[in-house]
Amino acid sequence: MSKIAKALQENIHFMFISGNSTPDFRTINDFRGKRLKGHIHQLFAEVVKLLVEMGYVSLAVEYIDGTKIESASNRYTFVWRRSVEKYKAKLEGKIKGVLSNINKSIHADNQDKNQEVLPEKIDTQVLKEQLSQLNKKLKTPNKQQGKALVKLQEEHLLKLAKYELDLARMGNGNAYSQTDVSATFMRLKDDHMKNGQLKPAYNAHISTENQFITHASIHQTPGDTTTLSIHLDGFQQAYNQQSDTVVADAGYGSEENYELLEQQQIAAYVKYNYFHLEQKQKISNNLFLAQNLFYNQAADFYVCPMGQPMEKTGSSKRVSSSGYESQITHYQAKRSEGYPLRGMCHQAKDNRVLSINHRLNQLKKQAKQLLMSQKGLELCSKRPVEVEAVFGQLKSNNHFKQFTMKGLEKVKLEFLWMAIGHNLRKMGTKSRQLAQQARVQAEKTSFCLFPLKMATLSSKCCVLDKKEKLK
Repeated sequence: MSKIAKALQENIHFMFISGNSTPDFRTINDFRGKRLKGHIHQLFAEVVKLLVEMGYVSLAVEYIDGTKIESASNRYTFVWRRSVEKYKAKLEGKIKGVLSNINKSIHADNQDKNQEVLPEKIDTQVLKEQLSQLNKKLKTPNKQQGKALVKLQEEHLLKLAKYELDLARMGNGNAYSQTDVSATFMRLKDDHMKNGQLKPAYNAHISTENQFITHASIHQTPGDTTTLSIHLDGFQQAYNQQSDTVVADAGYGSEENYELLEQQQIAAYVKYNYFHLEQKQKISNNLFLAQNLFYNQAADFYVCPMGQPMEKTGSSKRVSSSGYESQITHYQAKRSEGYPLRGMCHQAKDNRVLSINHRLNQLKKQAKQLLMSQKGLELCSKRPVEVEAVFGQLKSNNHFKQFTMKGLEKVKLEFLWMAIGHNLRKMGTKSRQLAQQARVQAEKTSFCLFPLKMATLSSKCCVLDKKEKLK
C-alpha cells in the first residue's frame, strides 16, 4: 500500500488515473480490507460478466486447477497436533495424580468418609468442577493441600485450556500457525531452504477460459480432491448458471467428483490417477493386474490368468475425508498352492484378494472415453496453456508468491484483487491486439485496392484528354 501511495505522488500515470488525489497508505488499505470486504466477490463477477459481453469468454467451459501460495505468517511459529496431544496427555496424568493425592489426604484426615473416584477424562470443565468441590470440602486446607490447589488453579488449568484451544484451532488438520491461524501447513514445490520443508499456505483454485480467470476460491486443504464441489458451488452462486464442460487434471479424479459432475450434467474431461500410465504397454499388457483380469459381470466373479475363478467373498464401505461413502467388493481365489506364476500374480502368503470399486471403474471408463475423443484430446492439450499460463503470470511475472494479509477472509479478498487485476490487464492486451489486427487488415485492404484506384484514375484522365482534343 505504501508503494501505491508513493506512486500517486510521483508517477504521472497514477496521478492521471487518480485525478491528482493523494490518499495515504492507511486510506488505501482500509478501502481494500474493510470497505470491499463484503463486495469483492460481486465486483469480480461483474468484471467477468463484462468480459462475456465483450465476447472474450462464454462461461461454457472451465479449465480448473489449483496452486499453493505461502501465507504471510511466520514460517516457524507453528504448533503440531502430535506434540499438543502428547503434552496434553502428560498434563492430564499430572492432574489426576494431584487430585488423587488431595483426595487421599482428605480421606486420611477423616474429613470425608468415602474417597471420591476420579473421572476418566480430564478437561477444563471437569477440572473446574473438581476444584469447586474440593474448595467446598477443604474450607481450611493445610499447607500441602493449599499448594496443590493453587497449582491446579493457576498452572495446570491454564495449560489444559491452551492445549484444548490449540486442538480446536487445528480442526481436522495436523498443525496451525500461531501468526495466521487459518493457514494450513503444506509442502510447496519451491522452498526457501530448497529442502522440501513444510510452510503455512493456502490452496488457491481458479477456473479459466481463454486465459481469463472466471472464478476463484481459497481452500485450507492441501489436496485438490475435496475442493471441486465448493468451487463449483461458488461459480453457480456468482453467475446463476453452471458450465457445460469441466477440464481438470488427475488431482480431481475421484468417485465423488465424477458423481457430482454427472449429477449436474457437466461433461467431465477430468483425468484420474494412472490415466497416462494405463496407456503404456507394460501396464496394458500385464495380465496379472486387477484392471486387466477377465470379469464375468453376470455371475460376478473374476478369472485369473491361469483360469482360476476368484469369487465374491463380501463387501465393505470406505469413507473419504469429506464423508463420501464408496462401496468396495472383495474377491478371493480359492487355491494358490502349486501355482507356477504365483510370484508374478501376488506376494501375499494366503490366496490373492481383490478389492474392487465397480462404480469408480465405471466412471473411469466414461471419463476415459471422453478424454480419448477428438474433443477431449483438444481440451486436454489446452489445459496447461490455460491454467498454468495464468498461474505463471500471477506468480512469476506479477511476483505474487506470498499473501500479504492474514486470515481466510482477507486472503480471499487479496486473491480476488489479483484476479481482477489479471483480467483487466488481459482485457487491455486483447483490446490492443484486436485494434492492431484491425489496422493491419485495413492497410492490407487499402494496399490491395491501390492498383484498382490507379487504373480508374488513369482511365478518367484518358477520357478527359480525348475530350480536350475534340474541342
